[in-house]
Amino acid sequence: MQPLHYTVRRSPYFSRTVELGAIEFMVYNHTYMPLDYGRDPRTDYEAMVDRVTLWDVGAERQCELRGPDAVRFADYLSPRRLDDLLVGSCRFTPVCDEQGEIMADCVVLRPWEDVVWFSHGDVDLELWAFGLARAGGFDVHVNEADVPPMQLQGPRALDVLDPLTGADLAGLPRFRCVETTVAGVPAVISSTGWSKEPGFEIYPLGSARAAEIWEAVAAAGERHGLLVTGPNVVRAVEQGITDTQYRMNSAMNPFEAGIGEMLDLDRESFIGRDALRRIRAAGATRETIGLAGAPGDDSMPWLTDFWPLELPDGTRAGVVRWAVYSFALERPIAIALVDTPAAGASEYVAQSPEGPISMTRHPLPFVEGTAT
Repeated sequence: MQPLHYTVRRSPYFSRTVELGAIEFMVYNHTYMPLDYGRDPRTDYEAMVDRVTLWDVGAERQCELRGPDAVRFADYLSPRRLDDLLVGSCRFTPVCDEQGEIMADCVVLRPWEDVVWFSHGDVDLELWAFGLARAGGFDVHVNEADVPPMQLQGPRALDVLDPLTGADLAGLPRFRCVETTVAGVPAVISSTGWSKEPGFEIYPLGSARAAEIWEAVAAAGERHGLLVTGPNVVRAVEQGITDTQYRMNSAMNPFEAGIGEMLDLDRESFIGRDALRRIRAAGATRETIGLAGAPGDDSMPWLTDFWPLELPDGTRAGVVRWAVYSFALERPIAIALVDTPAAGASEYVAQSPEGPISMTRHPLPFVEGTAT
């Protein structure tokens, strides 16, 4: 196990994940998040695709906006329109800085009339939001809510969770949330998650009793073959789901990330508006594309940093940002950020630390999700 430091926070489920064999953690929002339990990655993958998995994502923090201007301020923070977000609704959006660069990917939830949560990636979003709220004179209280989520992902997620709550989870549409209890503990449940499998995110309303939910879900999942895992990177990349992370995103804007179509740039005022309008008018200088290697080539090394991407003649094309061996396709796959002049090519070479990998252009997502 990697050394653990007492200056980094632990979720309420931390001790349970250690007991279950977690051997690798990442620091995400100043909190440990378990990634690897020392098993063959195919075991974790098959558990999520065929059964159900439980993840400790207590590091996925909620930047809470509370007050009369909660929705109006949320709309100001986001390049995607949020002023029409209904109570009980969720919406995916990036948050950008004033240059139009992505700071974090977020799922935005409106659990109550006067409250909006930005469930965000690895960035101090509440500090950014607090300063903007004060400078803009918004009537809103900004803080990091004590809400440590867990994710239940896989085709048997409903079978596990439904008996523990009185909410109509079978009738909960995708990107909707509901306030309820889980095993008698107050929580919000959303039909969302870092996968496109059927599944839920469970948001306990406070850390004090959050472990009670974890224990109840784990016990209910035993008969369904539940496996405690980390977020499944292989399945996420297959489904075209990534996490930009501000430190790692190569100054990427939403158009380069391939999510420009979801933005609403003709609104009156929001952070990054002018920059994003200029980028839209001029066109993006880079594009996000999918790549696939030769079928059966299982020599894919683990990506720990960006890999240079070249055209077959050695010309620089961009960088590989995500790379895994796909169990669905039985071949290496990658997601790359490519300079626009090179984006029309069909063949590329990824320069991995263990040698070059020849890859061809592949549509995104590589595999369609099954969630409805």
